[in-house]
Amino acid sequence: MKSTPTLLALALLGGSTSAALAQVACPTLPADHISRFTSVQPSTQPQDLRLPATHAFQLLAQGGNAYTNAADGNMLEAFDFTGYAPISGSSTNGYLAINHEGSGTTSGVSMLSLNFNATSKLWNVTAKHPVNFAPVIGTINNCSGTVTPWSTVVTCEENLGPTNPVDTNNDGYLDSGWNVEIDPATHTVKDQNGDGKPDKLWQMGRLKHENIVVAPDLRTAYEGADDGSANSFVYKFVATTAGQLGAGTLYALKLNGAIGTATTGTWIPVPNSTPAECNNTTVAARALGATSFNGVEDVEISPLTGQVYFTAKGPGTIYRFTDSGASGTTVSNFEIFAGNSPTVTNQAYPINYGSGSILEPWRTGNDNLTFDSQGNLYVLQDGGLNHIWLIKPCHTQAAPAVELFAVTPAGCEPTGMTFSPDERFIFISMQSPDEANTLATTDAAGQSVVFNKSTALVIGRKGTLGTATALSSPKGKPELSKVELYPNPIEDGELTLHLTHTQREAATLQVLTSVGARVLEQPATLTAGANTLKVPVGKLRSGYYFLVIKTATTTTTRPFSKQ
Repeated sequence: MKSTPTLLALALLGGSTSAALAQVACPTLPADHISRFTSVQPSTQPQDLRLPATHAFQLLAQGGNAYTNAADGNMLEAFDFTGYAPISGSSTNGYLAINHEGSGTTSGVSMLSLNFNATSKLWNVTAKHPVNFAPVIGTINNCSGTVTPWSTVVTCEENLGPTNPVDTNNDGYLDSGWNVEIDPATHTVKDQNGDGKPDKLWQMGRLKHENIVVAPDLRTAYEGADDGSANSFVYKFVATTAGQLGAGTLYALKLNGAIGTATTGTWIPVPNSTPAECNNTTVAARALGATSFNGVEDVEISPLTGQVYFTAKGPGTIYRFTDSGASGTTVSNFEIFAGNSPTVTNQAYPINYGSGSILEPWRTGNDNLTFDSQGNLYVLQDGGLNHIWLIKPCHTQAAPAVELFAVTPAGCEPTGMTFSPDERFIFISMQSPDEANTLATTDAAGQSVVFNKSTALVIGRKGTLGTATALSSPKGKPELSKVELYPNPIEDGELTLHLTHTQREAATLQVLTSVGARVLEQPATLTAGANTLKVPVGKLRSGYYFLVIKTATTTTTRPFSKQ
């Protein structure tokens, strides 16, 4: 998540007014911006990852991969938050923190060292290490988190531990239910009070942490609890010292009215001075009358307006509000931004996928949020169809501006996600896909990838990530500029192919199976301008295929499925 400090400061200073903010215009993105794409066609989860035709992915790690040091064993499963922490602000050299949302010994964080090769246009993973949580008695259910403005990583414990919680090391703090700050270079937990011993972030409260975001002022942080209908509160933490999250003041949000009608609210101080107070954050917030939003999953800050956005997974709603600043105690402009509402519980949005348009239900389960610097909001869904959506900043419920960035592999939940600072790359994970998946697809590095275990990926535009793939351009030839095929998936008959070319040229159309076997080939002649071709696929067996269009100057590949 990237924010614009000046705009955030203005929003925080002016946030106490109840006047609605002016509607933000949709940005005109550069042609090569990662958030510029044509939506993929909505569908149920296939066995592969469906991205826009302009984008590619590269496999970085999967559950079970060996750590660099053999004594550390292998990476755990259940990949969740996937945070790129740059080294000195670099977009090509950094660390990748991968949370493992397991329980007990299957919880933790893996830290990868990685760099980008400008020649091959591929990422190299040079080391894999587990984070050492032993000095803080381990972690549990490492769910989401954040990369701080000072390039450390905060991982969030989503569980409070056993029914009868314990304080194993007798330090006064119960073992589980905290945020934990990590130094990615040493893959160790940070010492927060200078006594030479690592600490969890006690004063941020003990609760079922889902996510945290730190504002550009380096002091104000927002977090939420995924704790059902009664205890899912939104919190604000204001650090005593900028860049240090170990000490500060904690607040919980109380709306001045019912959810759906209230437009203002108050930050209520939550006691957090003693270990006993820190241990009982949830109880205190509930007693103080904090508003519960039924499954708060993520909190993020708009880089355009400084408004705070958060999700409620239960109803399937994204809310936003204006905060009055680090020292303020009020919020204004509270409203539903996207998703379901008390009056519309089956919200759907029109998705134009190039060769058609469909009204796609939003459903529940909106989970991880990620802003790009242009104000586009990516929404990763845990539930429904587990889509990856993009909502433009000009979106309103009356005039939707929603795209579909990805349809994810069968059985998985998309998790993460973070950008490189230059926003050329997205880092993301597919958590626990169906172990029965067998379909092999080829990534930007030419690797064969089967999504049958948790998988961490990097996504970029073609040409930015990877120079060629085994199927799309084996000789390094460019692709045709515009290619669309439909219906996709197809049940019977002919596949219709629309494409644009710059000249008259002979072409060959080939259909390949998912493992590269050629099952159909036919000649064609392309003309300058728009072309429409038909490919008979009615006799093909059900499955996943590639249509390859070859000319003397281009090689273009598009996937399709036969039902």
